[in-house]
Amino acid sequence: MRLLKIKKIRILNVRSFKLLFLGLVTVITLTLFLNSRQAFGLNSLGKSINPLHSIRASCSTPSSSKYASCLAEVVTNLNGSPMILPKSVVGNLGPTQFHTAYNLPCTPNGIIQSICSQPTTFGPETIAIVDAGSFDNSGGTIDESLNGYDANYGLPACTESNGCLSIVNESGQTSPLPAAVSGWNTEIALDVETAHMVCQTCKILLVEASTSSVADLAQSVQTAASFNPTSISNSYGSSTEETSYDSSYNYNGIAVVASAGDSGSTSVSWPADIPYVVAAAGTTLSINSNNTWNSESVWSGSGGGCSTNSAPVWQTDLSNWATAGCGNYRAYGDISADADPNSGTAVYMATSATSGSWIEVGGTSLSSPLIASSFALAGGVLSGNQAVSVLYGSFNSSNSHDITTGNDCTTTGELHCAAGVGFDTPSGLGSPNGISGFIVQPATNVSLKVANQDGTAVDITWTASQNSLVGGYYIYRDGVKIATVTGANNYIDSGLKPNTNYTYQVQTFDPFSNLATPTAAQSITTYLPADINEDGHVNLIDLSILASKYGETGPNIGRADINGDGQVNLIDLSILASKYGSE
Repeated sequence: MRLLKIKKIRILNVRSFKLLFLGLVTVITLTLFLNSRQAFGLNSLGKSINPLHSIRASCSTPSSSKYASCLAEVVTNLNGSPMILPKSVVGNLGPTQFHTAYNLPCTPNGIIQSICSQPTTFGPETIAIVDAGSFDNSGGTIDESLNGYDANYGLPACTESNGCLSIVNESGQTSPLPAAVSGWNTEIALDVETAHMVCQTCKILLVEASTSSVADLAQSVQTAASFNPTSISNSYGSSTEETSYDSSYNYNGIAVVASAGDSGSTSVSWPADIPYVVAAAGTTLSINSNNTWNSESVWSGSGGGCSTNSAPVWQTDLSNWATAGCGNYRAYGDISADADPNSGTAVYMATSATSGSWIEVGGTSLSSPLIASSFALAGGVLSGNQAVSVLYGSFNSSNSHDITTGNDCTTTGELHCAAGVGFDTPSGLGSPNGISGFIVQPATNVSLKVANQDGTAVDITWTASQNSLVGGYYIYRDGVKIATVTGANNYIDSGLKPNTNYTYQVQTFDPFSNLATPTAAQSITTYLPADINEDGHVNLIDLSILASKYGETGPNIGRADINGDGQVNLIDLSILASKYGSE
């Protein structure tokens, strides 16, 4: 009996062990499945917090301050390898999510939509992207990577052969292209695919620097600018100020955008902190089940803070600048967009024309091409304007999402690294809600009329600009600027020649000297008021016309009412008599 009892107990223990083992397998499998769904970006709210994955920078920290690091952050498994997404999974956020959440068109100044049809030609807007080295992913090319990305999402094909994608070296030549630079493959794919995903009919110019040195990257930006692109995206940063190269990033009429960094508020990120560069900070974007914007907070890894450069006027003129915390120094970022790898985007890495893999990537390397492409969707920056100051003049509560939660603080008790209402250092002016925040609002139509009784002056009136900040208006006569008007919507141009034709235009400028498009030209001839029939002479014909209307009132008296008092009487006759014989 004892032996039988022992045997029975052993049998039960084996069965219990098997049940326990099967239970553990089930729990582990279910946990892995649920967590993999988050890692693969299937959480519709963009909140994939997965304890079984990690985040690592695509590029290693440079050994010298004379080199910059790319700022792509890759979602990895626990051994540090990129988390490979299933072929059917296309990432947490893609074309549909970004265009819907940020209310963006897929082509410049088009309707809000996620996927454009294949255009017959691309451009004229061009997004330039500056990266280090060439894309070389086990033999796969960036052209093949973008082609696989487009095919997966149903985007217009963007290739070198159809004229959409161009690749040059830092001297602007198509060959020889540089060798690959370690870690930058992912960065190049992220930048190019994001730019095309946002502005699907824009041309893309990829400028490949020989190395990741700040000198080569600055030279590449100069080369990119020589092609006169709409915008230039720079998803890299140096932890030291490289002021000797600042001028390479200063271009009116081109939106130069740079990532604000991935190391929090206390780290310098050059070139983003240059005053005339648009610093793109990072957020965690949460969307609703229908892909509309739900909420957004500062991504804890985002860079941004106070630089050592003087604060430009477009920042010091902000109503809450005193509380922003940078005093006399420039604050950056200027504007925000999604950057958290946990709400990142899927990137396709081709290994050949027919194969490759999907990985999930974030970092402010994502926010930079998102912002640069948004400038392109708005048609670009007008000649003579600096892109960063356009944002400060045009962003308002209707065309942006104010980021009021989250922080990029790196030390306990640190000040001015938390988001708040209005402008703040970790999120700047907020994230896009449409494209109107990237445009300087023009003045509307101008109306002209003769202002006085001797035909030597013109009264120019116009409706006020709808821009949130108006500095004033420039007045042009026959294409030459003759006056600057502030605080009014009219101007009298006097001392003119009678019986002469003049053409006028009005142009709005904001407090930061950004210029709107001039109004359409309006022409007028300065006829003498007493020249009723406007033939250039005051003579018997004019006297006869006045006599035929003498004593009348109402709308039919026309120019016979010389003094404009609503009736033809002795006063009008006296004016005509005083000018009789004039021409």
